[in-house]
Order: sequence, then C-alpha cells, then structure tokens
Amino acid sequence: MPGKRKTALTKLEGEVMRAVWDAEPNPVRVREVMEALNKRRRKPLAYNTVQTMLTILRTKGIVSLAKGGGRAHLYRARVSREAASRHMVSELVDRLFNGRVEPLLQQLIDEADMDPHQLQALRDWVDDKLRDAEEDQE
Repeated sequence: MPGKRKTALTKLEGEVMRAVWDAEPNPVRVREVMEALNKRRRKPLAYNTVQTMLTILRTKGIVSLAKGGGRAHLYRARVSREAASRHMVSELVDRLFNGRVEPLLQQLIDEADMDPHQLQALRDWVDDKLRDAEEDQE
C-alpha cells in the first residue's frame, strides 16, 4: 500500500517514542526526552545518544521537527502509539506464530499474573467480540 509507513521500533526507539507520546499534544526537546528516559533507566543515556535516536526516528518518518523550538529542535510524533503497536504486534504474530493470534494470546495470558477480576474482564471482552462476530455473520 503506497505511503504506508513501517513502524517497527527497536527497544531504545520504543523508549524514546514513549517519552514523545507521553508529552502529546506538546512537542518535546531532546533534553526533555532524555530526562524522561533517564528517570526509568539504571544507566542514564547521554544527550547525544537521545539526539541520535530522534534523528533516526525522523529519518524513518516516525517523528518530525516542530516549529517554535528556537535553537533547540522540537519533535512531534508522526506515528501514533496505536499504529506502532498494531504494526509491531502484527509483525510478532507473523514472525513467531505464522500469522496465528491464538498462540500469542495463550502465551500472554499464561505468563501474566492476572487476578480473577482481570480474567473476568478479559472473558467479558472476548464474549463481546464473539457476539459482534456472530451479529456480523447474520
């Protein structure tokens, strides 16, 4: 499909994008991304590392430069968190499970430490999806 942007992110790119997405709707400076990242990391990242990552993300078309930053560059997401996660989950399903979603869901549920309320909420969600699918077939 023309114009469709690939949004697979490396682990570090994902961390950088979380900081960008968390700041929305405001654009962010490199220093702000660095500070947000370093709050969650044992080993802090250098300013230049974060700047390089944002440059890579800009080259990939995942972020863009925003106006109004003065000398400092301001960055804004061009790809939503939802679009990136959709693409990455789809790629994971294709790569590891030959396009089958069920084994991924089973593994996620088996490995998650879900309490009975969370499991019931998941069951309710599945029941709703099943009802919707049945109505679509009628």
